[in-house]
Amino acid sequence: MSKLEVRNISKWYNEKLAVENMSFTVDDDELFVLLGPSESGKTTLFRIICGFENPDEGSIWLNGYDVTKHEAAQRNIAVVFQDYGLNPRLTVYNNIAQSLRFRRFPKSEIEMRIVMVAEMLGLKDKLQVQPKNLSGGEIQRVAIARVMVKDADLYLFDEPISQLDPGTRRRTRQEILMVQRIKKKPGIYITQDQFEAFSMANRIGLVADGRIQQIGSPDELVQTPANLFVARFLSDPPLNIIEGYIQLVGTRYHLRSECMTISFPPPWTPLLSRLGPQSKIIMGIRANIIVPEWSFSALGAAPRVMMRAQVIHSGPLMGRRTVLLRVSQNVEITAEFKDNISIQNGQIITVAINPDQMFFFHPHTEELLNPTHTSVFSMH
Repeated sequence: MSKLEVRNISKWYNEKLAVENMSFTVDDDELFVLLGPSESGKTTLFRIICGFENPDEGSIWLNGYDVTKHEAAQRNIAVVFQDYGLNPRLTVYNNIAQSLRFRRFPKSEIEMRIVMVAEMLGLKDKLQVQPKNLSGGEIQRVAIARVMVKDADLYLFDEPISQLDPGTRRRTRQEILMVQRIKKKPGIYITQDQFEAFSMANRIGLVADGRIQQIGSPDELVQTPANLFVARFLSDPPLNIIEGYIQLVGTRYHLRSECMTISFPPPWTPLLSRLGPQSKIIMGIRANIIVPEWSFSALGAAPRVMMRAQVIHSGPLMGRRTVLLRVSQNVEITAEFKDNISIQNGQIITVAINPDQMFFFHPHTEELLNPTHTSVFSMH
């Protein structure tokens, strides 16, 4: 069995901390996606795993061996880079064959492997063509073919399809997943695209400011984000952010903001009491949990917070409708309604939000406040 272990990796460039204490494991047959914005530390960590950079702290373990000091060529890692790394002077056949020749495979086995992979990726009639005469999608498939012919212990993909058109990207994602299914080895995929990450990953490591913010399945990151950054990064349309203050009224805490008041049930009391009276709390509201008055029946017996709102702007989006609502003098929120019903600018409507589906974040650390993983607002 193959296994990658990244243990407490840190890396500085002069005075700048590029990667801070990153740790995770990737098991056999798992595609682990490093997701995050530009300059978040993903590529630096990727280069350390490949052996192109040395960490200042921590270690890289592959198959139970510490490979931190090993050169890149000693690690038996297959890599697809963002710029593909093809030699423009060589044919497709010779580009694919390079790594096998380096490892002194017999000529007959090299040819067998290349023909088999070329058949799978639709490159059979391109083997004698140079990269300059290929389309972007074909060049990408050549880069994938170079990975597929190798028997590596780890497969790495560095934003390999970011420059392709949407149709080619979709096909190439399937080809990369095919590599994973066939090789059954650990894989790491780097991307800034959350849709790409969600459609491919077994687990996701969300990275920002040189740190891993959260590791989990796509569902875990969406349903229980570790902090405000995770919730915002994984929200499209953007997450609505509203600030409020907690007040202790009798034995229960209430959250009051300019546009709503929420009464916290008893399970929240121990957690909120540690924040102190009049503490600020950050609320996060995803656009798709805001329910318009004509859909209230879908809420059933679920708890709800009601607000009157004025429509500022609305527009259709692939069978849905995004609507900008003014819910108080200084607060505007974006809603996403499932049905494409006609709405007029200036129209006054009532909307409801199930508080069980809202996020509440610490005012200073911005970590998720979550006293229980079960519904608490329904426990009256």
